[in-house]
Amino acid sequence: IFFRDAMANNILVTGGNSGIGLALCKLLAIGKQPASEYPTPAVPSCHVFLGSRNAEKGAAAVKAIVDAHPEAAGRIETLQIDVTDDASCAAAAAALKAKGVTLYALVNNAGMGLAQEGAGGVDAILNTNYYGPKRVTEAMLDLIDKTQGRIVHTSSGAASMYLKNQDAKLKALFSNPDLTFDALDASVKEQVATGNVGFGQGYGLSKAALNGLTQIQGKAYPNLKVVSLSPGFIDTPMTKGFGAKLSPEQGCVSSIKCLFAPVTSGWYYGSDGLRGPLTMTRDPGTPEYQGEPEADIDAKVYNK
Repeated sequence: IFFRDAMANNILVTGGNSGIGLALCKLLAIGKQPASEYPTPAVPSCHVFLGSRNAEKGAAAVKAIVDAHPEAAGRIETLQIDVTDDASCAAAAAALKAKGVTLYALVNNAGMGLAQEGAGGVDAILNTNYYGPKRVTEAMLDLIDKTQGRIVHTSSGAASMYLKNQDAKLKALFSNPDLTFDALDASVKEQVATGNVGFGQGYGLSKAALNGLTQIQGKAYPNLKVVSLSPGFIDTPMTKGFGAKLSPEQGCVSSIKCLFAPVTSGWYYGSDGLRGPLTMTRDPGTPEYQGEPEADIDAKVYNK
């Protein structure tokens, strides 16, 4: 039994039992910045709720972190949550509410990746990567700090890779700052129904939709900071077999920046923590996207 530090920042990370989510939970619980060539802000005192669909895997992940880093004891606990299930999300929110928890931040990190696209097809990927963050956000909304709360969506560079190959009309819709959920959702469903989404593209579409959702939520929740990010091409179970080389900890740079540095709601941030465009790829280490109309982007500026 332990008492949470009343001054700590309560942060829920879904998909926290493996990959980038696990690395982020560890860094937050021990107050450590990720080892990276890109700068990140200091990590303040946090209390972490490691969200996991499987309770046993969540408990094992918490134990592994505390065993390796005793200073994390009392700063991290598991929370069972299946982002694809309404009842599970509601139960997780009720469990936090019963503890009197106010969340500083929600990190919607749980996802299905390229290596899992065959399991359940595009519908399963969309339900996890796009509808999942919407479901969790709506379940947790009343628990998020009304004055300084943040919602951080783990997206992917695959989103802009998908959109850069689409027509001008689709690019304009996804980058429209006045995008509505009805328009976004209709477009997503149309792309699936018309066969516009081949193997390997369902993941990109799901993350492009998540970036669209970020813009929508940024306007819907003006008191909160709502952002999306790319962690980079990170070596995790999700990317197994695709040649990713960077460590999960290196994939936490943009998460730490989006949690603790100044951000603009609705924006998408690259793996170096700098703003990126939505419909054109931007390599980390190139100049930050300045918000110019995406149809006018000079790709040479943002690609090495």
